[in-house]
Amino acid sequence: EDAIIGFKDFLKRYPKSDRADNAQFWVGESYFALRQYEQAILAFNDVIKNHPKGNKVPNALLRQSLAFIEIKDKTSAKLLLRKIIKDYPNTSEAKIASKKLEALK
Repeated sequence: EDAIIGFKDFLKRYPKSDRADNAQFWVGESYFALRQYEQAILAFNDVIKNHPKGNKVPNALLRQSLAFIEIKDKTSAKLLLRKIIKDYPNTSEAKIASKKLEALK
């Protein structure tokens, strides 16, 4: 919970920082660790929406899909996993997404 406060404070102070996408990603990771999956999904969505060209987008999509799995929304998880494979085909996230997608079938 302290990490969430710290990362959000960083984002308020330095919203244009080249590390803002990382800070937002870690807000999502912190919520995920606390098993607050809906909050994690929203935080990862902010990474995707606010930093679409950032290097954290594939990982944010992957973590978002895992949060959807945790809340038993396999349909949304599958959509995100397919998006990762399609949009980021040569990444480690795509390899993980393929395995997760296979496991969900």
